[in-house]
Amino acid sequence: MSVDRSYLPFKSAREYQDRKMAKWQGFFLSEHTTALNKPEQVIDFSNALSLAEKVLLISQAYSNKFLADITFLENDQTKNIKGFITHLSHEQIGIQAKEKYYFISLEEILMISLAEAIENED
Repeated sequence: MSVDRSYLPFKSAREYQDRKMAKWQGFFLSEHTTALNKPEQVIDFSNALSLAEKVLLISQAYSNKFLADITFLENDQTKNIKGFITHLSHEQIGIQAKEKYYFISLEEILMISLAEAIENED
């Protein structure tokens, strides 16, 4: 839909093309950034992965010997570790990280990402 500006005396005003929402983009981005940076905003990851998604990612990391990056709850605090899944059961997993060995309940796992494939060096 075009606006008739033929009555205007200046050529630049007659040929002006409105950028529509593009001119407001910076306003919305700054508002969203301000809202996200408020200290009282807490992101809850507890419902991020279903049990089926957790089991799928864990089994992929375990069977393919992928380095897993796991975020989990320990004593009501969020922790993040990278390591290899060496033990797998229907209740918990065992992860060998650089500093120590962890046993984590499946319920405590919030997020899992597969970092990289490692060649078997044996």
